[in-house]
Amino acid sequence: MSPPLPSAPLTLAVVVPTRGDHQRLRVTLASLAGQTDAPAHEVIVVDDSAPGGGPALAEVLAEARDRLPLRVVPGPRQGRAAVRNAGAGAAATAWVLFLDADVVVGPRFLRAYADAARPGFFLHGLTRELPAAARLLATLEGASWPELQRTAAELTGAATDVRVRDPLRRTMANALERAIEAMDAGTLPDVAAWLGFVGANSAVEKEAWRSAGGFDEEFGRDWGCEDIELGVRLHGAGLRRALVPEAYGIHLSHARPGRWQQHGRNMERFAMLHPLPAVRALTALLGPDGTPERYVAAVRAEAARPRLTGSR
Repeated sequence: MSPPLPSAPLTLAVVVPTRGDHQRLRVTLASLAGQTDAPAHEVIVVDDSAPGGGPALAEVLAEARDRLPLRVVPGPRQGRAAVRNAGAGAAATAWVLFLDADVVVGPRFLRAYADAARPGFFLHGLTRELPAAARLLATLEGASWPELQRTAAELTGAATDVRVRDPLRRTMANALERAIEAMDAGTLPDVAAWLGFVGANSAVEKEAWRSAGGFDEEFGRDWGCEDIELGVRLHGAGLRRALVPEAYGIHLSHARPGRWQQHGRNMERFAMLHPLPAVRALTALLGPDGTPERYVAAVRAEAARPRLTGSR
């Protein structure tokens, strides 16, 4: 039986889409169940896997129902934008937190988001990549929930000495995260003030999500850009970026066949929708060799380039 939802008004809903990778999902849900001083919340898993999801996924969800205020809603199987919209639409809260099913969080993750939530902002928790995720997951096969929660605490810095000593627990910031953090800190020109709504670890008021039109489902099943494209529209509606360093998430990195081809198609569509220099230059940040510094230079070059009247 699922634990009852808290009697206090719910503060936020955590939307976790899954396509059936039960092992990564189990680690993510275990880390959510290990929260301290958590606000009243619910966890909405959007099951976007093939019908039935398989016995392993069903077992993970059954296990989680005993430990989390969990709801499972069916996914539309129409891509990342559609599945996130399904979760947000089901939320009964003022704030919606989008968390990917392969992101591990620390014990004060939800408290950090609740404390940072304020009107007029969208929030982004710091996120790092775990290059050795597959090897680490192999050591955690069949681990108890307390063991998974201890690992989450180590990964997110509650036991920094362990994380530094053990190469399986060493993390890195990708180019997107480095750019967001440097622009927010002022160590790099903020050429894209809308950059920062990353669907793996971000939150926004549900009304702002709704008013902006939600994630653009026309991006379809291709991977990438549907989240930061919503960031452009949120920023255009007057919202500003706020980083929440304590809402720390570790992405369990994995290979993605066809990643760059899909991402290229979505970046082309993104630039068509928003023909801004900072959007047209995104390949210099999100491409395989992208860096924050190359991105800033590319944005400036795009801004200086003469454009024909009426040209996109």
